[in-house]
Amino acid sequence: MKRYLLIALLAGTAQAADTSSSSSALSAAPHQQDLKNVRKEIDSLKKDLAQKQSVQKEAQSAIKESEQAISQTRQTLATLEQQQNRSAQQLADLNAQIEKSRRSLTEVRQRVGQMLVRQYKNGQHDAMKLMFNDSDPNQSSRDLAYYQHIARADQQLAQQLVAQQKQLQALSAQLEQELARLNNLSSRKAQEKTELEQDKSQQQQQLSKVSGEIKQGQSKLTQLQEDEKHLSNLIAQINREIQRRRAEAARKAAEARKAKLAAAREAARKENERRRKLAENAKKQGKPVPEEAKKPVVVKAEKEEKVDDVADDSAAGRAFASLQGKMKMPVAGQIAGAFGKMRREGTAWKGVFIRTASGQPVHSVADGTVVYADELRGFGKAVIIDHGGNYMTVYTGLSAIAKSSGGSVKAGETLGNTGTLDNGDAGLYFEIRHLGRPLNPQAWTR
Repeated sequence: MKRYLLIALLAGTAQAADTSSSSSALSAAPHQQDLKNVRKEIDSLKKDLAQKQSVQKEAQSAIKESEQAISQTRQTLATLEQQQNRSAQQLADLNAQIEKSRRSLTEVRQRVGQMLVRQYKNGQHDAMKLMFNDSDPNQSSRDLAYYQHIARADQQLAQQLVAQQKQLQALSAQLEQELARLNNLSSRKAQEKTELEQDKSQQQQQLSKVSGEIKQGQSKLTQLQEDEKHLSNLIAQINREIQRRRAEAARKAAEARKAKLAAAREAARKENERRRKLAENAKKQGKPVPEEAKKPVVVKAEKEEKVDDVADDSAAGRAFASLQGKMKMPVAGQIAGAFGKMRREGTAWKGVFIRTASGQPVHSVADGTVVYADELRGFGKAVIIDHGGNYMTVYTGLSAIAKSSGGSVKAGETLGNTGTLDNGDAGLYFEIRHLGRPLNPQAWTR
């Protein structure tokens, strides 16, 4: 519904109000349908926005989780890098030790080799030469022991170096395996981080898209709510004009009935005066009184409609709209105030006033929910029932209330007892309203 259309409709309504004497019928029904459509669209848009806001929250939560996962992965990668650096340094140290051990072993092997070459060239053991060539036997013995000690030390050192080299090579192999494991784990974590960042990017794109749709939806919702407000004001204006016209028509009809009744009474007075004179003349002349002169003309006022069929549980479980033409009144009595007719206060009845004795039970005309049960200014104690489908009924002038606000009622249930209105009229005032507009209850009864 475009704003300029609403402005045009409002302008048209204002013009219709100025020309209330026009023969064209004024109705809010088309605009009520427009309002219904706008409200339906608002409800649909609100549901859509709620769903998108739920998706938005889920996306925000997913992004937060992704950021936490990425942060944890980064920490893991940093830890792995530290472990890799430590293992690489340890491996470098071990390799250096292995190389040092190799050099030491090479030196020992060279010394042993040189010693063996010397022995081979001399043709006999140096120890024997020392023993036989030395003039001092004690010194020869000491030299021989020293020589043996050196040989054993070189042999023992060579064995230790070989064993140490094997250990270092085993540790080096373990470190290389650990480095390979850390490199593999680091590669997997880096791939996991890349996938997490891709997921986060997709979630951010989805969040951006949903946030844009929510912004557009909220803008549209604001526009629809403004349209709803304008339509509601338009319908209220039309309904006020309709009520004004109805009240004016009721006032004119009441004045016409009053004038008609006064004219009838005046005519009856003149006719009765003529008949009285006719009777007097007949008596003076000694003639029989004519039959028409014997009966005075009597003008009767409009007879009040009687209500005998009172609401019961026959309407239970039925939609209120289906009761039109079949509804029963909430209390028995005489309709002393018909819909649209003028009251003594100068306003028109928007419902019906049923004159009845105080203390009579008042029954709900249909199933519904009590939305009001308390004093109502100008009407005494009142009960208002919501029947669904934008239909409500109003019961006022009660002396006692048997239901409380918020409770459910069934057709035929007692709402309270009749009392008096604030103006002193004894009975029940009853209204039917649809979308806030009063309807004629007598048009709904059998």
